[in-house]
Order: sequence, then C-alpha cells, then structure tokens
Amino acid sequence: MPATTPHPPAVVLLVHGAHHGAWCWRRVVDGLASRGVRGEALELPLTTYDDDVAAVRADVERLRRDGPLVVVAHSYSGIVVADAAHAASRLVFVAARLPLPGESQTALSQSWHGDGMREALVRDDDGWVHPTPAARDAFYPDCPDEVATDAVSRLRPMKSAVPAEPLEDPAWTRAPTAYIVCRRDRVVRVDRQRERASHVGEHHELDSGHSPFLAVPDELAALLAGQAQKTRATTA
Repeated sequence: MPATTPHPPAVVLLVHGAHHGAWCWRRVVDGLASRGVRGEALELPLTTYDDDVAAVRADVERLRRDGPLVVVAHSYSGIVVADAAHAASRLVFVAARLPLPGESQTALSQSWHGDGMREALVRDDDGWVHPTPAARDAFYPDCPDEVATDAVSRLRPMKSAVPAEPLEDPAWTRAPTAYIVCRRDRVVRVDRQRERASHVGEHHELDSGHSPFLAVPDELAALLAGQAQKTRATTA
C-alpha cells in the first residue's frame, strides 16, 4: 500500500478588536501550543478600516499556504474578518460583529453596544478614538487586578471606523463558522451576540466579560483548539 501523507494541522490566526493588539492573545497562543495547535496573533494597524482589511487579507494569504486555516475575530474585527478572510477554512467570532449581507454596520451600532461603552472611549478633533480610564471596567471587569492594570496600559487609540457601506459577500457565508458569546459582556450586548450566533452553524458561551482571552484564556484556547481539530478532520 502507498504511504499516506498526514494532513497538516490547522493554524489559528487570532485577530484582536478595537484598541487592542496582538499582545492580548498571548495566553491563548500558549494554551493552543499546549494542545499541539499553532496560533499566530496579528497586529492590526488601527489607522483606517481599509488598512485593517489589508492586514488580515495578507496574513490569511500567507498562512493558508501552510494548510488549513482558522481565523478568529474579536469584537470590531468581526467586520474586518468578514471582509478579508474568504480564503480561510473556518471562522470563529468571539463577541464579534457578524455582518449580514447588505447590512450597514453603522446603522447597527446603536443597538450593539452595552452600557459599558458610554464612557470608555472619547474621540478627539482629529478623529482618533482614545480609551478613557472607564475602559478598565468595561473591558476587564472579571480579570485579575494585575492583568487588568497591564491590559489597560497597553490600549491604543484608533482611527479605523466601522464602515457604513454594507458587505454583500461576508466571508462567514462561505466557510464553516462558530460564534462564541461572552455572557457577562459590558461592551457588546449579550442579546445581540446571541442573535448573531443564531445565523451560524455552531455557537458556544463563555462565562466571561468582553475579554475572554485574559479572563478565561484556557477555556477559550480549548474551544479554539477544538475548532482547529474539526478543520483538520474535515479537510483530511
């Protein structure tokens, strides 16, 4: 019998949300590695929405050459991933925007955000949005004090804006997709997350605020490793 070539394991590309950076996924990358899964965290420019889309598209094209690719989007980056990750094998949205075809995301914003966002951000005269001290309680209410203190010190201003123009062909309509609801979220309304989750084939819930990558990183890593395993199994 001819020798069989094992299918390469899936790679997990982790895309952070607004005001964060690749640093926020460090514990999840470690949790994936402990389960034999390679994870890479992308750093969005946060300069314009188009720049963010270009960054995701470039990493998707690079990593898909290595085998199956799972792309994970958190919060704001759900729009970016839906716009840029059509070549991915599988998608996972974590408390994330999941744009429906033809739906304006700016129109959705009024009903999307929870009470924690009201005082967490401020826009300057040049269009940059800056986190305020209130961002700590909004983003990290269930994180250990030292973790929250470190995280809030790393938050960045951003000029990328949620696009008004609808996406006609979001990537999640083409690939197997899972949604992870954060049921103690203060930034994104939990009922809106569950409504978005109803549009995809699989959903899970974490007992977490808006930042499960810091609050419950091992639980999140376990879920994502499961997605990588499913991707490997379905593409083998």
